[in-house]
Amino acid sequence: MKRVAVIGAGVVGVASAYLLCRAGYAVTLVDRNHGPALGTSRANGAQLSYAYGDALGSPSLLRHLPEILMGRDPAYRVRLQADPEFLIWGLRLLAECLPARSLANTRHLLGLASATRRLLEDVLAEFDLSFDYQVSGKMILYSTAKAFESGANVHRLKQSMGIRQEVLDRDEATAIEPALALYPDPIGRVVYSPDDPAGRPDRFCAGLVDGLVRRYGLQTVFGEEVRGIRSLKGQVTGLSFATREPLDCDLVVMTTGGGLDLLPRGDRPFASIWPVQGYSMTARASASAMRVSITDLKRKLVFARLGADVRIAGLADIGVKRLRFSGGRFVTFRSASIEAFGGTFDHGADDVSPWSGARPCTPSSRPIIRPGHLKGLYLNLGHGTLGWTLCLGSAQYLLDLVTAGQGG
Repeated sequence: MKRVAVIGAGVVGVASAYLLCRAGYAVTLVDRNHGPALGTSRANGAQLSYAYGDALGSPSLLRHLPEILMGRDPAYRVRLQADPEFLIWGLRLLAECLPARSLANTRHLLGLASATRRLLEDVLAEFDLSFDYQVSGKMILYSTAKAFESGANVHRLKQSMGIRQEVLDRDEATAIEPALALYPDPIGRVVYSPDDPAGRPDRFCAGLVDGLVRRYGLQTVFGEEVRGIRSLKGQVTGLSFATREPLDCDLVVMTTGGGLDLLPRGDRPFASIWPVQGYSMTARASASAMRVSITDLKRKLVFARLGADVRIAGLADIGVKRLRFSGGRFVTFRSASIEAFGGTFDHGADDVSPWSGARPCTPSSRPIIRPGHLKGLYLNLGHGTLGWTLCLGSAQYLLDLVTAGQGG
């Protein structure tokens, strides 16, 4: 039985461990945190956006670029850096904004999202998981009908792929989700995807890891820092750690953008990944809270109902490689959230649980899923804001590569 070490226990790492375990590999899940999903996956937007896997690079982003660079869009903040890797990454992102490339990238992402949807049904049938999962649907709010028409090509693409969506006016959408009556701004069109669910990714990961330990004998190494990937004659042999004995294995899967420095120089994806910092908060739902997940395109905010809570996420800060929580940016985010749907959640300063994390993004928004030059090394990373939505589909793509590499 081949031994696999998966580095990173976020949603992508746990999903990868699940499919590798199910395929008969002996898997060890490794993370520097003391449990699964304590990093970027801990408090993300919680929406499984099967119908909204749109690439970051788009004609819309290109149109708004001057406004963003001048600091007039509060949802985005770009700090230009005299760093060749950042500048090349940024130029590549601009190239991916061209209409044909943006559509091709979105098609690819929607395919991975569709695979996640199918595979999640397998997970839920195999394990009894509790993570406030609910197929509540999703609404995307466009301020004007013209704003919707500017993205009509993407809507037609989704229709051609069999994705179920309805285009509604405000009254029609409010009849489905009464919380829209609290929204203070004009709504020209609403795109409603009734099949999109939401759920807490951290609880999903914790429950699935426990299930994998019991059912498949998954091993875990938590709270330990990986110092290097060991190899002999071009073949992976294991991992070395800062404070524990090495781990012997035949294959290594890297699922965290924070581990790029561990890769051999020839396997580091130069100018292909850059962190984009986002913020979220979780607050107690009011009696008027939404049941349907909502994306407010004007403020670039997402709202998801999670049991008795509402999860709000947004902002995209680009440029600084080593990120830190900014109280000022969180205030901007919190104020925008209250402005949009303050009547749906308790929003006093002591009523919200703040969080911030870095989402490693590729210029195309397509995750990097490929074998390394070092035999036995595989990459599955760079999912950006869509890690929760793409996790199982990406894991299946990875498993296919691993199986092919082992002659299976």
